[in-house]
Amino acid sequence: MSRILNRPVDVTTGPDGRPAAFRFAGGRERIREVLDTWMETGRWWEQEPELIAYRVETESGGVFELNFIPREQRWLLYKAYD
Repeated sequence: MSRILNRPVDVTTGPDGRPAAFRFAGGRERIREVLDTWMETGRWWEQEPELIAYRVETESGGVFELNFIPREQRWLLYKAYD
């Protein structure tokens, strides 16, 4: 199961540009591992941007999907997995 959150989030990146930590529920979540990475192309006819998606596991054991939109230089906390 998962919950769609789709909200802006502050992300700290490592030297390789991949997420290293983010703020969630009033605290800072450090990323233990990037489990998967993929690119998504938006629906161009609706001007949706391309994004880079990261499925990550935090040090506290949570699994989340973070999306980075390069064109806008912003991060979204897209999904939380149960």
